[in-house]
Amino acid sequence: PIFLFLGSLAENQISNKGAKALAKSLLVNRSLMVLDLRSNSIGPTGAKALADALRKNQILLSLK
Repeated sequence: PIFLFLGSLAENQISNKGAKALAKSLLVNRSLMVLDLRSNSIGPTGAKALADALRKNQILLSLK
């Protein structure tokens, strides 16, 4: 297994499309505990996709 406890994607110009793809991966996440998405271009639809995924994800402890 791969263990990744901290991931920083800050300042990567992630858009709604990227946020939706990330949300899909959060649904099967088993190791990412901290994720930094600060200073990206995520709009309302991307934020909603992430929020919906986080309702089901029980591993991620911190999202910035």
